[in-house]
Amino acid sequence: MGFLDSILKKKGAEGEQPEGSVVEKASVGPKPNPLAKLKGVLNHLEKIILGLVLVGVAVLSVKQLLNAKKDMSVIDEESTDVQLMGRMLNLAEERPSNLIDLVNKALEKPDAINLEGTNHLVFNPRVWKEIFMTNTGQALLVMDSPNEPLGISALRVTGITPNKAYLKARAFIGGGFVRHEFTWVDQDYPVQPYAMMRLAPQMAPLRTFLPQQPLSRLGMAPLLSARQTGWTPSTNSPARPLHGFMGNNAYWLRFNPEFELMVAFKKFSPATPAQLGGARQSPAQTIPGVVYEMDVIQGTKGGVYPYETNSVRAVSDVPIEYIRGYVASFAYETKYHKKLELAGFREGRRLMIDGEVFRVFRITGDAVSLVSDPEYGGNGKIYDKPLQRGAPPVGP
Repeated sequence: MGFLDSILKKKGAEGEQPEGSVVEKASVGPKPNPLAKLKGVLNHLEKIILGLVLVGVAVLSVKQLLNAKKDMSVIDEESTDVQLMGRMLNLAEERPSNLIDLVNKALEKPDAINLEGTNHLVFNPRVWKEIFMTNTGQALLVMDSPNEPLGISALRVTGITPNKAYLKARAFIGGGFVRHEFTWVDQDYPVQPYAMMRLAPQMAPLRTFLPQQPLSRLGMAPLLSARQTGWTPSTNSPARPLHGFMGNNAYWLRFNPEFELMVAFKKFSPATPAQLGGARQSPAQTIPGVVYEMDVIQGTKGGVYPYETNSVRAVSDVPIEYIRGYVASFAYETKYHKKLELAGFREGRRLMIDGEVFRVFRITGDAVSLVSDPEYGGNGKIYDKPLQRGAPPVGP
């Protein structure tokens, strides 16, 4: 027991504290949060990713550099010497034997491309027409051909008549002095514009299919002739009007600016004593043989420039003839249609053939051009119709 007692006493002595001593207790705080450590890692995640990308780029760069060095070593091993192959051409064998004939043919009469043949249907497609037979009540489908023309192919130009106007300068003795007179006569060309036709509302869409009435037949003949006296020559004075569409009648020029005509009187040749003597013997006191120099200015319709100027020389009392336009006549006849005469067609008028509408857009002294009118469902194709032989003469 003595041994155990000694051990117990020793532990009791170690457990006792002196009086007045303070025993500090171990501080016990909250345990650390694992999410706080994870948040710190996330704050540096961008830097970690950027570092990984830079490492990847560096690895790829090194890899591409090694591949390039490998390709360069392969190229250096290849031979770059130029090797001549083939054979020299023999000029005598390659030169064409008919060179002179080919050159002459190219200069004089080369072969042309024929687009009118029957072996293709690209530029000349077949046109079929439906013909209704009134005697049997059947509808036939017939092909348009040169031997049996139908539609626009069967339309012929039978006549072209010019519309003429006349300009005349005259020198005469009046009051003992030499005076000058200018006259413009334009009776045939001016017609009533389609925009000014008075028709019933139901007929208004058909106005361009009707002939235009000449103004001379509508009681407007005084507007189609003009005469001016007392003009003096001048190279600086502006041109003067020589027509009747002025004042209250000037609105006609909005629809037909080609009705307008102006003359710039520049100079004339002085009359000789013999010419003056002849004028005194004439009842009209006209001085013959005087030469005039003047600029004739005409309005244009639908042109780039509003006026057309021509310098002319005229002889006293000798009219100058102007062709102002043309009037065309047609004939239409097929195996299935009786002959139909169509007259009085000017530029701008329309006609219908087998259900297709065409517009006359140009008339010359020897041909008429029509277009399949897109405004009425046409395809815009142009058809040139020459004046048929044996037709009435056009005139001088």
